Amino acid sequence: MAIEIGRRFDNLPLLWPWPGAQHTQIGGETGSGKSGLCNSIIGGVAGDKNAAIVGIDLKLVELSPWSGRLTALATTPSEADELLVDLRSLIRSRAEFLQSAGHRKWQSSFGPWVLVVIDELAELQAIDADRLASVVASGSGGQQAIREAKNGQQVRTALLGSIARLARFCGVTIVGATQYPSAEVIDQQIRTQLTIKIMLRVASGEQVAVCLGQGYASAVSPTSIGPAERGGLWIVGLPDSGKPIRGRAHWVSDSAVASRVAATRHLTPSYASVFGKESADAFEAY
Repeated sequence: MAIEIGRRFDNLPLLWPWPGAQHTQIGGETGSGKSGLCNSIIGGVAGDKNAAIVGIDLKLVELSPWSGRLTALATTPSEADELLVDLRSLIRSRAEFLQSAGHRKWQSSFGPWVLVVIDELAELQAIDADRLASVVASGSGGQQAIREAKNGQQVRTALLGSIARLARFCGVTIVGATQYPSAEVIDQQIRTQLTIKIMLRVASGEQVAVCLGQGYASAVSPTSIGPAERGGLWIVGLPDSGKPIRGRAHWVSDSAVASRVAATRHLTPSYASVFGKESADAFEAY
């Protein structure tokens, strides 16, 4: 199975592998089509009866239209922390199950494939600004709050890095979108795990190198995607493709999202069946 997320410039379908896809990074300027590409991926996975989709959206607005098909949606740093902890526990329990069952990779018969969509990665790895603002407004505990916020940021980054390293063999795939996926924005241990890299419109050759990798800075021009070409993209890291592929993502309207949610809502697994006792019981039964 693969999901059509757009069309290549040779008019072939642009396919994103599912299930068991490599972790995927989406980069590009504001308005270039990152959210639309996330919608294409979610919309495709939504039709899989053996898929759980969870989201982290600290901007609050991008993933909420999909809430009816999401097993979980974190919209605050504290909710994101809880979800990341549960994801890390899930991966650990799945790894232990695979070891005991003598398998190397996840299979559909073991339980749902899990898609984790993060919009936006930079916000997830930033200090909790809302908490700091509330402390400053109260006039007390500023330095302590800053220290706690920095500690929280480090823990969140470490959790996400661990999940990214171990997740794919346990049936968990991460898709992370951000404007500028540099080392200052995304921790290096996370960036190296995002194997499929998709670049939408950017402004400079430096940004091409950041989005696709240093080896592609001379091969892909930042002007190859025009300012009016929403959804225009380059993609590297797809299976059996050793060079960048030029394409354009499908545009997904709000009404299309609503229709897709209505058609697939019944496929949404409960949180307990993915992360809780029901999941553990399934391992025991197997």
